[in-house]
Amino acid sequence: MTDQTQDHVYRTAFLPRAHRIGRLTLLAAMLLCLTPALYLSFGLGAWPGGGAILTGFLAILAFVGVIWIVEPVSYFPVLGVCGTYMSFLSGNIGNMRLPVVISCQSAVGAGTGSRKAELAAVIGIAVSVLVNLVFLVALVLIGQALVEALPAAVAATVKAYTLPALYGAVLVMFAKSATRRNVLTGLGAGAAVFLSPVPELFGSARAAGAELRVRWPDGTVSDWQHAAAGTAVTVTRSGANSGGDIPAPRP
Repeated sequence: MTDQTQDHVYRTAFLPRAHRIGRLTLLAAMLLCLTPALYLSFGLGAWPGGGAILTGFLAILAFVGVIWIVEPVSYFPVLGVCGTYMSFLSGNIGNMRLPVVISCQSAVGAGTGSRKAELAAVIGIAVSVLVNLVFLVALVLIGQALVEALPAAVAATVKAYTLPALYGAVLVMFAKSATRRNVLTGLGAGAAVFLSPVPELFGSARAAGAELRVRWPDGTVSDWQHAAAGTAVTVTRSGANSGGDIPAPRP
């Protein structure tokens, strides 16, 4: 097959199919990610309100919104069409997929942007995803067994400090890699969102309390109870309604 024929097949057969499959898989992944939230919001009636969702979205947008544009543009020349779809579907692009792709392309002597480089990227990303899944599942299973074998006090300490340790490690990693201007811009934009009147305008400012109720597995629904901020509330089945419409919270 001549180079001209290969280029024709690539443009007329490979690229359209790659875009079609890539878009469908990303759309399916987004729907699956939204399924738990949609079920909690509309199936169980735990809709937090548009104001809270908008506030959270603006906070994330202020901090990482620019990455949504910069990353696809900067990674595409190395990853190619299929590699871009696969990488953004699997995640860990900068610290895992991209180094693997660069290593594979260097090993086969492929130039950036060539058909050979794109094929090396696809194979490298696919293998890295499989290896990542195998090790992740193994570590989860082994980790669970180790936690269960530890004394209760030690296990409780591990569980209490694991999440803060992860957040601390991520914060240090980003702080070392980011420039002072980027850090100040992110902190300033985040502070601007939280300190601006946006939360108040959309009714999502910090409240002094909330109204809550519980829908039990058998369908009964507890009465609305007021919970003041910073307090713990015990909800019992007494006074629960047997199905039907859920009583509105008191004003």
